[in-house]
Amino acid sequence: MATASAYKKFAEKMLHKDSKYIPEILKSMIDETQAELLIALPGTAAQMAEKLKRPVPEVEADLQEMYLKGLTFKKAKAGVTNWSAPMHLAQFHDATIVWPRATPEFYELWHKYMDDEWPKLAPVFAKLMPRPFTRVIPVGQTLDPGRAQVLAPDDVRAMVADSRRIAVTKCTCRLSMHNCDGPIEVCLQVDKGADYTVDRGTGREVSKDEALRILDDAEQAGLVHVTMNKSELGHFICNCCGCCCQSFTLLIADGLPLCDPSRFRPQVDAAQCSACGECEDRCTFDAIAVGDDDVAVIEADYCMGCGQCALVCPEGAITMTAAREPAFIPK
Repeated sequence: MATASAYKKFAEKMLHKDSKYIPEILKSMIDETQAELLIALPGTAAQMAEKLKRPVPEVEADLQEMYLKGLTFKKAKAGVTNWSAPMHLAQFHDATIVWPRATPEFYELWHKYMDDEWPKLAPVFAKLMPRPFTRVIPVGQTLDPGRAQVLAPDDVRAMVADSRRIAVTKCTCRLSMHNCDGPIEVCLQVDKGADYTVDRGTGREVSKDEALRILDDAEQAGLVHVTMNKSELGHFICNCCGCCCQSFTLLIADGLPLCDPSRFRPQVDAAQCSACGECEDRCTFDAIAVGDDDVAVIEADYCMGCGQCALVCPEGAITMTAAREPAFIPK
């Protein structure tokens, strides 16, 4: 018979052994027998059955049920399916939040975790990673190819064009935090990410044209494009806000390097700036403000290069210029 300690063991695997909320989140999703199976992974269903002295069909059923809930991941090779558990807290969060049958109580537990405990674990993550896992991408229409070298990793629309398959899911951060009324169904899953989403039933497949419309809507809503921090095509294009995003909230409040900026930075033409303050109101990162000379001033240390200020400038006084070399994006 399994014991409740399995839930705490899972919290320890998530590098948060003293967490109050991770065991409670897990309890709201699976029973104790399934929790024991979860912490016994990785392995095949047969290996897990032998290890836990359970029938293979029961183990297979539990693994599949937990897969649909975002608690297990599968990889088939040579006709054999290997199962694994979430590797870290971010994967546990993002996979489970979009569970279609999640309850309000489940979301509330995640909300409390993100408010009370995530700020304590995030600095550990920041120290463990040589570079942040994610990176901002600027609004494409604010980039001038004639004045700056715009590469495929700088362009969300090029990512869509180069993709094999695209799906859309609800934003994992706004689903649980609901601190704003930003659009929810705006997170694009690309290629393998789309395959996973459609297989689990946690999102829907979309055409490239619909994906582009979703990006347009996200930009107009003031959301910031975020993707995997690498030069190759990644698995997702998130559209994030500053009040719900698990990375942006702590980056803004505490300066934690949980997301890299884009390669670009806004530049203000003082002669054209009308000091209207539209850019200041739009900026997620408090990186631009109208100064004493009635000209918008950029705080380079805070700027993430998202391009939202240039997008809303009615005078066209702000342009995005390259501030970092192409090699800034990891391979």
